Amino acid sequence: MTYFNIIKLDATDSTNDWLKDKYNLGKCNDGDLIWADHQIKGRGQRDKIWESEPGKNLTFSLYKQYSSFSVDHSFLINCAVSLAVLSAISQLTNKAFKLKWPNDILSGEKKIGGVLIENMVKGSRITGSIIGIGINVNQVAFDGLPQASSLALVTGENFVIKLLLNNILKQLNDRLNQLAQVQIHKSYLLHQYESCLFRKGEPSEFATLTKKFDATLQGITESGEIIIKKSSGEVLKFAHGAVKMIY
Repeated sequence: MTYFNIIKLDATDSTNDWLKDKYNLGKCNDGDLIWADHQIKGRGQRDKIWESEPGKNLTFSLYKQYSSFSVDHSFLINCAVSLAVLSAISQLTNKAFKLKWPNDILSGEKKIGGVLIENMVKGSRITGSIIGIGINVNQVAFDGLPQASSLALVTGENFVIKLLLNNILKQLNDRLNQLAQVQIHKSYLLHQYESCLFRKGEPSEFATLTKKFDATLQGITESGEIIIKKSSGEVLKFAHGAVKMIY
């Protein structure tokens, strides 16, 4: 992918939903990108609301089409996109960020961004993805959200949002091109993703619906499950939504 068709909106409920409506009408092309100054009802994972102050943050969604991509490799899309965003903001700010499994972007222990990917599946193949990205950029007040932060709060500077978008798109182009040769790049993508994981190798508290326990984050499976090891030596694997880290 080397071309992005950018459509700029003043406001929309959700850039992912806007682009999904376009897709359902049969009007989406590879590289279509919806960028909104204000996302009124942006969604994160598991339909959590993404709060965004008008004109202060970067919220956009991109349609990526695949000629042949197995559902077995779906998590690698998340790896590629998350790493692209992480690289772009790290280069722009000269600050270190981490990935909180599966797709939150953290500065320290505070969230400054996230990714939401919705795949179009036919049989055993993914034909396309709607890739939603939200970054808190120049917003400095997050009422009722003590774990939220922004690039401005992290650096003490304001940023040109279009420059940040351009930097992310450059990284996205490179990373998504790697998916065209996924068998060659899958181990590399997983290794890089694991190397950026928040609290990897550190004792942490985890919780399921029924209990809490201490364990150490070990890594990620190719299908995107988290691998954690209890002090007893027992190794557990959990899919997204089945366990959360408490910090």
